[in-house]
Amino acid sequence: MNITYGDPVFVIVWIFGWVTIFMIGRHQRARRREQMLDRIHKERMLAMEKGIPLPELPDYEKANGAWARAASSTRINPRWPLGVAAITTSVGIGLSVVLFLLGDNARDAWPVGLLGVFAGLGLCLQYLLTRPK
Repeated sequence: MNITYGDPVFVIVWIFGWVTIFMIGRHQRARRREQMLDRIHKERMLAMEKGIPLPELPDYEKANGAWARAASSTRINPRWPLGVAAITTSVGIGLSVVLFLLGDNARDAWPVGLLGVFAGLGLCLQYLLTRPK
């Protein structure tokens, strides 16, 4: 079996493989943070039981690093789904048109661009359902 970059199985494994690796990394980071908070809680509870003055709480923002500080100070525009939807829909339409116009080999693959179109429409729907009043 000869696997090429155009093989659909390779593409699916490539995309979902990276997504899986990303999700595992996020899960591990959250687990480490939860373990750290659990250790701090146990330490404070033992100190309270023994009547020892409570240790100072660590600065959680410093523990999270620069990314967390930047994210906490950044104000997110509530209309972000509309911008992402416009880009995703445009890319999907463009991809469909290009695949349709390329010729016989690619003409059968033009519905792939509809993934972007429907993802953009889904983001529009998400904005309509969750927009601030």
